[in-house]
Amino acid sequence: MTRTLGDAGLGFDMDGAGHFLSPLWELIKAKAAALAAFFTSLLAALAKKAGELFPPETRSETLGQWLRVGLTVVLPALVLFCLARCCWRCCCARGRGGRTMAAPGRRGARMPRGTFEANPRGYFRDLRANKPLLFVQ
Repeated sequence: MTRTLGDAGLGFDMDGAGHFLSPLWELIKAKAAALAAFFTSLLAALAKKAGELFPPETRSETLGQWLRVGLTVVLPALVLFCLARCCWRCCCARGRGGRTMAAPGRRGARMPRGTFEANPRGYFRDLRANKPLLFVQ
């Protein structure tokens, strides 16, 4: 003999699930339609503002100027920044204690991975005792 959810005392009839979920589905459809209308009006307002900022007679000159600045100044600066950050993390961070990790239970504090791996039991004992995070480099 198989038992249904209603027999198990949960009070939910699978045959009536369609009647239960129908209003929820209608609400989801109405909210999705309202969200689509909002995004349509937002895009229309942004297009109108872009038309005011870039009039058709000077649009190609202005966008071409922004493109030249972006390719000659912003892109090289971004590449140099990424290279410098990569070099600093790979080369300079090793000289100051090696790899680091997020200290468990310390809300984003960083600590050397080697210190934790050497004595994880002591770390968690100090964490439960509310001792400050101290490590030797």
